[in-house]
Amino acid sequence: MNEKLLKIINERQLVSAMNKTKWREVCEDLEKLHSSYICVRYKLITSDEIFGFSPVWWDQLFEYASAIEWLDFNPIVSEYRGRLISDKKTDRSAEILSILKRHSIKYSNQESYFRVWGYLNPGACPEFV
Repeated sequence: MNEKLLKIINERQLVSAMNKTKWREVCEDLEKLHSSYICVRYKLITSDEIFGFSPVWWDQLFEYASAIEWLDFNPIVSEYRGRLISDKKTDRSAEILSILKRHSIKYSNQESYFRVWGYLNPGACPEFV
């Protein structure tokens, strides 16, 4: 881990909830599902910016793993079918949850999303499922 991240972790007194191995397992399994349409939003510890829901390249997301504060999965995948037909909605909850459970990754429910915590702030007590 680089010194910039260590400094932020120490200053904010963050506690790690995930490790690089767990992030790799999640990213690899989602890559195998060909789940490029699963949208995620995430926050890095290096910024206050929240990166909005969008599909990601899982191998590229893994590059940021040591800096991910949290990652939300939107289990509803929307596929564009044309201007005259509504988008096709597919619930991918079962697939996402099976990956999280297979690797014993704790998550919390945030609205209708599944949140995987990379780091916890002091006093933060998410209700893990």
